[in-house]
Amino acid sequence: MLRPHARFIYYLNMDSKPQRTTDPAIAQDMDGFIELGGLELQMLRMNKIDAYNYRYRKVVDWDENYELYRDKVIVNRLTQRQSVNLPIMKTQIRTLLKDVDEMPVLYFENLDNDKTAELFKNEYWKWTVEQNKMELQDIIDKRQVFLFGRSYDQWQIADGMVQQTIQDPMDILIQRYCDPFNIHSSRFLIHLHIFKPLATLDQNVDYNKEAVADMKKWYGSQMGLLKAAENQRLLVQKNQKMADMGVPDIHSPVLGETYVELAMHFIFREAGEKWIDTDGTEQTTDVEQIFLYVECDQMRILMKKPLEKVIGTTVDHFWRNHYPYVSWADDIERQDWFSDGIADIIRTPNKIMNSWFSQMVENRSLKNLNMHTYNSNIDGFQPQTWTPMAWGMYGIPVPPNTKMGDVFAAVPVDDLKDSLDEMNFVQAIVEKATGAVPVTQGAQNEREVTLGEVKLQLQEAQKRVKGMSKFYTQAWKERGLIFLKLVEAAPDKLDAVKIYKKGNNSNDIFAREIAPTDWMTKSGYGIKIWSQDQKDAFDTDALNKLNAVKANIPDNPKLEEVYIRKLLEFADLKPDEINDIMKIEQERMQAEAASGKKETQPAESMQLPYQYVPDDIKAQIEEAFGFKPSQMRGAMQPMQNGQAPAQPQPTSQPSAPQLPANTQQQPVLQ
Repeated sequence: MLRPHARFIYYLNMDSKPQRTTDPAIAQDMDGFIELGGLELQMLRMNKIDAYNYRYRKVVDWDENYELYRDKVIVNRLTQRQSVNLPIMKTQIRTLLKDVDEMPVLYFENLDNDKTAELFKNEYWKWTVEQNKMELQDIIDKRQVFLFGRSYDQWQIADGMVQQTIQDPMDILIQRYCDPFNIHSSRFLIHLHIFKPLATLDQNVDYNKEAVADMKKWYGSQMGLLKAAENQRLLVQKNQKMADMGVPDIHSPVLGETYVELAMHFIFREAGEKWIDTDGTEQTTDVEQIFLYVECDQMRILMKKPLEKVIGTTVDHFWRNHYPYVSWADDIERQDWFSDGIADIIRTPNKIMNSWFSQMVENRSLKNLNMHTYNSNIDGFQPQTWTPMAWGMYGIPVPPNTKMGDVFAAVPVDDLKDSLDEMNFVQAIVEKATGAVPVTQGAQNEREVTLGEVKLQLQEAQKRVKGMSKFYTQAWKERGLIFLKLVEAAPDKLDAVKIYKKGNNSNDIFAREIAPTDWMTKSGYGIKIWSQDQKDAFDTDALNKLNAVKANIPDNPKLEEVYIRKLLEFADLKPDEINDIMKIEQERMQAEAASGKKETQPAESMQLPYQYVPDDIKAQIEEAFGFKPSQMRGAMQPMQNGQAPAQPQPTSQPSAPQLPANTQQQPVLQ
């Protein structure tokens, strides 16, 4: 059964019409009451209720997943009498996290072949990655997918830079009829629980000043004070997870500030939609596109603008039909946006094992109390309790003609040791379902008797986890596209940044301040992404194929360039390092082509022993090089009559130094 949720009840209790009263005392405080009518405001509320009810079935599961992961349990009088938790949820998820591919490398290729602009663009991306601490956010992003089945991140330009923020799944609402693999197919997206001080609303020039004044006036009334208290309660409820983790002062009120709850509604609106620009003029759209509504406490719309006007315009009008959000899941369903996570598999077995372990702990404590029953029918017999001490002697008055067992009997308490086998059975089911088997956890498995079996099991378990990289890599490619479109739409909102880079032919570090005008070109950029598991899967096979092709086409400069680049990528070099090396190689190739000479390095090849070379080939070699095989130092000679050839007699002349055994020996010419 689903437990009631306060926000759900709060939404259902909202009425589009204000409730008037005849009480003079209350009516006096309702002078600033805001009429909640308006078709657009009702549309926003209905979208919110519909999307929340669609997501509500997952909220209880998400809470339990998070509590188990954070080693917290809810004690009850029947199944969980002791506050104990087996860390199965955390163990499984942490084990899987270590095997998931690292954050992929994004590289932006300039479509106009402007290498300088390409360099600046990628340096700015690396600076953005560092400023947003994306590698740490990447771990949070993966863990949210494991815990909740989905993760969301928001992209925006703020404080003169591109910012990425991983959002709590509790704060995002999606239409129920969208495609699970495409967040932009949803007709609306709502970002809830944005709490801001009332005094800061005036600082946003895009907000309607009249609506802001109405909210300030309303918060000065009695009902406004009640709503302010409600917002404080919702803010505390948003931080309830921290209260569950034991934070002591999370329920303390926010003193000295009146907080309002904002919600951003991204909604597709048809052509002909009217809106008021910042200068007060009325505008009309000519095509369907996304509008951004900022709603305050479900009473006033502070802003209504096309998303393209808020962010900026691109050549392809990208922001007319794309949200500045990215979402992904690793177990996508065809009809349900809210897919299952790894934690949903672990939750029920973890609760079962917690219940069994709680019973074992309680019975162990009861058994340690050493409780006894006594015969209360014996006249005048009042048993006493004793304080345990070393070498203690305790007298027990046993009536005549009776035994000790007739007077006292220990209370039977089962230690429930038989539950251990059942718990191991449940644990094995969880490990098989998630792929986090003991060998991937670093635990020794006594059943595996050979190293080959252990390696095979480890490889198969890791392959299951790495399967999620298909969804994960696609999400990062979409993030790269959003990054490109944000920069293209609003270059004037980005501050110049200073970058530091080593010179091509020296270790000196040079500083340069770059701005969007330094890397923006007419055709824009393409996105190239390196996923580590895809790289490991394809690079070895590609190198083997290139080796075969290069052996048959040895002097093709373009093939040589591709081959060298593949080798550098296989060595896990960074894209800028690869570009520097390739630049030097291209200069060398151009110099060789201009001089007509090509420096060739002797390469090892597979050769037959000389005694197996056909006689006609031997004759050609002897004629070309002017030596005979018998005169080669260390040349292999065939056995004669089953015996080894005679060793050469030592001479007084000093012999040539001996070559290592693995070095190809060269003939000594007479």
